Amino acid sequence: MRKAILFCLLLTGVLFAEGNEPTWLLSVPTANVLPKNTVSAGIIYLDLGIADDLEIGVHGIKYQFSKDFQGGKLALGASFVFGLYPYAVWTRKMDFGELSLGVNPFPYFIFGSIETKLSESINFLGELHNGVAAGIRSSIAKGWWLDIGAGLTTYPYKNYIFYDFANTDYFYYRFPTAFSPYIVISLCYNFSIDPKAPVTELKPGKRPLEDGPQPLDPIK
Repeated sequence: MRKAILFCLLLTGVLFAEGNEPTWLLSVPTANVLPKNTVSAGIIYLDLGIADDLEIGVHGIKYQFSKDFQGGKLALGASFVFGLYPYAVWTRKMDFGELSLGVNPFPYFIFGSIETKLSESINFLGELHNGVAAGIRSSIAKGWWLDIGAGLTTYPYKNYIFYDFANTDYFYYRFPTAFSPYIVISLCYNFSIDPKAPVTELKPGKRPLEDGPQPLDPIK
């Protein structure tokens, strides 16, 4: 069984080229999108780049504008994680790493994140929304990404008004403040499903250099 799994992994690495890293962090998006015909598949991941500026999958749908916005990228999307909730996010590469700032109506209004390199294979992830989260993203093998992090989410109390149709009366209900710690562990494999590039047709007399020196044309 173990040999079969290793064989499948090796075969997958041969069939598909390595793609970019995932375009979501621990719990918030970036403005990055997957390249066309690139797939992110794994634990809590199944996203596909269907165009150079558009991706869709379990995280929702995201469109990246081609125009430069203050030296960064701007994307509009809708998350499927908590329902179909729209968001806008801006991402820019800085000296310390990559900074993202965004807005959405639920489950928080403003969010931000940073991703900075700790080593050749490990990045630090930090998030700020209606709480905080931090973790690491590690490139454990070619095309494979492992995220491990933890966070704390705060839901402040809110007043809601309900209408009682039976008694034609209103009443209020207050939800108390709640603190919800959580842990994030995700494993993702990014690969390309682009068909192989066609082999360039060689015309007579134009053989590749690897075949050695070519015969000289006779002097006319």
